[in-house]
Amino acid sequence: MNRSILTTFLLALGLLWVLPVGSARADCLERPTESVPDFSLISCQDGSPQLGQVINTGVTKGIVKILQGADKTCDARIDLRYRIDCLRLYYLKVAANLPDTGDYLPIKQAMLDAAGKLDAIVTKYEDDMAPPLHLREGHKPLAKRLPPVRAVKDAFAETAAAEAAAVVKETELVIIRSGGDPARRTQAYTDVAAAVEDNLVVLRSA
Repeated sequence: MNRSILTTFLLALGLLWVLPVGSARADCLERPTESVPDFSLISCQDGSPQLGQVINTGVTKGIVKILQGADKTCDARIDLRYRIDCLRLYYLKVAANLPDTGDYLPIKQAMLDAAGKLDAIVTKYEDDMAPPLHLREGHKPLAKRLPPVRAVKDAFAETAAAEAAAVVKETELVIIRSGGDPARRTQAYTDVAAAVEDNLVVLRSA
């Protein structure tokens, strides 16, 4: 009898130890960041398996914020011929923040594919004589700088931007289609696709 009581007591202590950890892990997953995420992992990292593998609000909002960061950085404050490479860097940033397995993998693949196509456009029309830009995120004085942003030739800026816009539209459609199966991904993928569509604004000449 005494052994049974002791076993029950030890199990209760074990639950008290485990429950707070599980609660903290859930908070880590769901707490959205208040600022544009840095060039680092969106999900919290504590040595456990990657936490961004399953659809959750925090990771989805993190992806959308990165894409919104492109709208704030690659905007009309820089010349059109720099905006394609600027957008490419943000798509690489999204991909770098997502794991190689799980519910977000199709988004990561779409971002990598889009970044590759944007890189090909910039390379095709690149102006080797134009100095690269060293932009700060959101043009904020204390924000971290992006990697060097390349320019396309001025004479081909609108042509390159039109080609880049086609890539963005294609990427939006790929993400929407990928969100239908399994159905739990639909809302998150719709939110990300909408943010990708908003990126078209940076490719307009005005």
